[in-house]
Amino acid sequence: MDKIRIPTQFRSLEMSPNERCNLAGCENDRPSPLALAALSNLSPEMLTDHWDSQDAKLRKELGTLHGVDPGQVFLTSGALGAIRYSFEVFGRNAEHIGLLRPDWPGFTHFANKVSARQSQLEKLEFPFQFEVDDIARFVTDNGIDFLIISNPSAVTGRFWMAHEVKSLIGSCPNTMFVVDEADTIYPNLSSAGLVNEHRNVLFLESFSKFFGLSGLRVGYLVTPLDYANAFDQTIDTMELTSLALVAARAALADVEYQRTTQREVVANLGKISRAVAASPYLLAPGSQCFAAYLYAESPIEDPWLTLREHGVDLVPASHFLLERGGRLNLRNPHAIDAFVSTMGSLFPTPPASNDDSHSSI
Repeated sequence: MDKIRIPTQFRSLEMSPNERCNLAGCENDRPSPLALAALSNLSPEMLTDHWDSQDAKLRKELGTLHGVDPGQVFLTSGALGAIRYSFEVFGRNAEHIGLLRPDWPGFTHFANKVSARQSQLEKLEFPFQFEVDDIARFVTDNGIDFLIISNPSAVTGRFWMAHEVKSLIGSCPNTMFVVDEADTIYPNLSSAGLVNEHRNVLFLESFSKFFGLSGLRVGYLVTPLDYANAFDQTIDTMELTSLALVAARAALADVEYQRTTQREVVANLGKISRAVAASPYLLAPGSQCFAAYLYAESPIEDPWLTLREHGVDLVPASHFLLERGGRLNLRNPHAIDAFVSTMGSLFPTPPASNDDSHSSI
């Protein structure tokens, strides 16, 4: 097909010399060309008819992706909708909810809407990353019966492989785990297929981040078959719009777009890593999503503040109830180049030594 020209309003990546460098997002700001093409060829019926928001075709494709029956996949209004439904089905019956700090702060918003007691497992020293054993011990020692976590971490990008997730849920069979995979850029590495083996885990997914459809609010959840009826009876029958479904189908099929996104994120992480290595700053290791966390020990000034003063915006540490540092987005090549340039200005590399005092005359 012909190359799709992205309309001006979608070119959020292009920056004029006078604009700030915005790395404070957490999403893919380049939509799929196939999704844009699909949305540009709308028929009147797409805008006037009521569609089945639990679209059978999309559920079947997502079931194939995760190795589950389509009846175990439920479409929701973004990952936020999936989070809300997970609390409606499981959270209301929980007695003790577990949360991590740092993690995506919105989990607390939903936890506060139910009457259960809350406990937090904290990791407040850099690099702010949890090990599976830490969480299993926290769950067991505190009698947590409902725990929600992001994987990869919404803060640092740390990602647990399927065997690690399996170890966690297998070691705590009496706890319901909700694993939010919305930030992943590797859908093929999802652990969601574990719902076929374990009934104490639910997975939440999103088209907002990796698939670039944040404005259309498309998400979904993958549940053990035991709970499919509960979600079928709970999820709003008018959950998604026709436009969201059309765009999601197209973005899911756009393999070239997905591979390009993955390659560029890896390349941008490399650029960031090299720039940080030449500075007194620290970068949380091993990110496998659009986010990476930048930090500096005292007495070095908080990098969030320093970079802000030089026109570079990060998500501040306070957003995650931390004291220093900030999260940056790895998707935007132009913004990454601006960040690297700013870092070079702040921390110039010393010129190579040209001492020839020992050379012969």
